[in-house]
Order: sequence, then structure tokens, then C-alpha cells
Amino acid sequence: MRCGFIGLGHIGKFLAGSLVRNGFEVTVYDLNADAAAPLVAKGAKLAGSIKELCDASDTVFTCLPSPRAIDAVVAGSGGVIESLAGRATRATWIDMSTNDQDETLRLGAMCEAKGINVLESPVTGGVHKAAHGDITVLVGGEQDVYKAHEKALNAMGQPVLYIGKLGSAAVIKVITNMLAFIHLVAAGEALMLAKRGGLDLGVAFEAIKQSSGNSFVHETESQVILNGSYN
Repeated sequence: MRCGFIGLGHIGKFLAGSLVRNGFEVTVYDLNADAAAPLVAKGAKLAGSIKELCDASDTVFTCLPSPRAIDAVVAGSGGVIESLAGRATRATWIDMSTNDQDETLRLGAMCEAKGINVLESPVTGGVHKAAHGDITVLVGGEQDVYKAHEKALNAMGQPVLYIGKLGSAAVIKVITNMLAFIHLVAAGEALMLAKRGGLDLGVAFEAIKQSSGNSFVHETESQVILNGSYN
């Protein structure tokens, strides 16, 4: 399988890197060409445009920062749909961005009309998990298309969870984001209470971590809040 990967930001660079590390033939593209340099050094090929990337790929992955960016890259002039349309053997677009359900279904219908397979595969778990290849992958779309790409998806993350039809992964991803933000606010309130109570915040962090009030968000985000690097 020839893979193309568009979007080499905080998450995308690690997802693409996992494909390269696991022996897939990968062509990459990003508006910031410098972002591709580490992947090219490890064996990826660099495309100069979306069309050039699509011409070198059977399956195109995207990991982009917003619905607007996804629409521009996928449905815009010279974009993924235009470049993959009408092949004798159907190409596949797999979006690993966080997108809303309506946009996912709209773009999916556009792809189907042009003979392109579609999967949504947003990820959850954070940058550090993406870096190690154990970020959770949430898949929506036709099951046979998922099965055909299961090996590549497993190369980028663990576990890979098949959620259901196209659009279903967008829903569960928003739910997980909602829960993460709730936990983040709660963790911040807890640390503020500890500070106002005169506690050592490092000790308070560890006590919460070892308690029934612990959470994944506390273990990951509270640490960076306390060391001053939270952004």
C-alpha cells in the first residue's frame, strides 16, 4: 500500500512517522516544508503539492487543525478529491483530524460520488501517545474499507476501535474531548484548593494520583500545569 500523509503538525508528524517506522511506503506533504525534513531523513518521500502526493498514493491520510483546513485540502481546487477521483481501482481517503459529523458526512458523500473510499479515524490520548504509537484510533466507515486498512491504522496507534458507520467516530471523539475538558477544569480546581489550603502541590499531585479521584487527565495535564509548561 502506497500511503500519502498530509498535515505534519503536533500529532500528524508522529502518525506519519509510525507508518515510516513500520515499513510503509509514505509520501508526505505540509504547507511548512521544514516539518517534513525529519520524516524524509527516515525514508519518507516529499511531495511538492497535494496532487503530487495523491499521484504517488493509493491511500491518503490527513491530520489537519480545523474543518476549514480539511475542506480546503480535501474539497478545494487541486485537492484530494479532485486528485483521487475516477481511478480504475478505488483510492481511499482517511481523515485522522477532529472534524464534526456533518462535515464528515458531507465530504464523505463528495468522495463517494467520485469513486473514493472514505474512513474517519480521529485519534485521542495526546501527543506523547502519538509519539510512541499507542494513541487510540477511533474508526468510522464501511467495515470492509476499515479491514483493508487495519494494518496501517494499527501501525499508528493502539488500540484501534471500530465505532460504526461514517460519522460515528466524530461523535465519540467530541464526547471524549468534552470529558477531557471537564476533567481538566476539575483538576485545576483541585490544585487551587490544595494551594489555598497551604499544601505542597507536588505532594498534593501525588496524593490525588494515588487516590480514587485520579484520572488520565490529572496524571498528564496536572504535571505540565505544575511545572509551568502548560500551553
